[in-house]
Amino acid sequence: NGDNLFGTGFNLTNGTGGITPIDGPGFGNWIQQHLHLPGNFLTVHGLGTADPLDAVFFWTALVLVLITIVVSARLRDSRLGRAWIAIREDETAAAAMGVPLMRVKTWSYATGAFFGGVAGAYYASYKSGAFPDDFFFQISVFILCMVILGGMGNIWGVIFGACFLSYLDREGLSNVGTWINGHFNTHLDVPLYEFGIFGAIIVIVMLFRPEGLIPSSRRAAELHEGVHDEPLYDAEIAGA
Repeated sequence: NGDNLFGTGFNLTNGTGGITPIDGPGFGNWIQQHLHLPGNFLTVHGLGTADPLDAVFFWTALVLVLITIVVSARLRDSRLGRAWIAIREDETAAAAMGVPLMRVKTWSYATGAFFGGVAGAYYASYKSGAFPDDFFFQISVFILCMVILGGMGNIWGVIFGACFLSYLDREGLSNVGTWINGHFNTHLDVPLYEFGIFGAIIVIVMLFRPEGLIPSSRRAAELHEGVHDEPLYDAEIAGA
């Protein structure tokens, strides 16, 4: 809301008006002039109706998702990815083994910021603008639910969690509410309790399957193998 910064009249962010208009996705004017690829997909001849425009955004999003999956998989198996895992497991031990903590953490923040920036730019181009009301706390909770439900550390698990919860958000809860009201003669508005339901999903998954529905083998081993409620001293006495 920084359209009147500290009462000085300086317009920093345009307030609730946001950043608008924003061009649609494309290869840019330079590539369009030299390689004759579309600089802006929305100006391509024949894309005048809603359905072709939706197709352009869908395929663009699919390409971005595939690139993200490939890069994430390669990073996970790289030297940098193994350093991230080592820091997550035991930061002190990782530092003792020669892992440069500051540099590796900075790479983590920079990589996350890069992918977040690409996703945000694409979302803004899809809506032709970026507005403060588009970003609120519930979105962070929703994304957290996707990661916890699918399985932290597993790319395919997170994709499954995202698809499942997106279906619930768009259609699933409405269909469940219609089924309940039709069979039990009630008048529940199930989508009204959406975030309560998502919160319950997080609690249930964390209690009964903390590694997620499709976990990575490493994450599952961390949470199950060698983890006991019995004190170490009692275990050594029993073993002796």
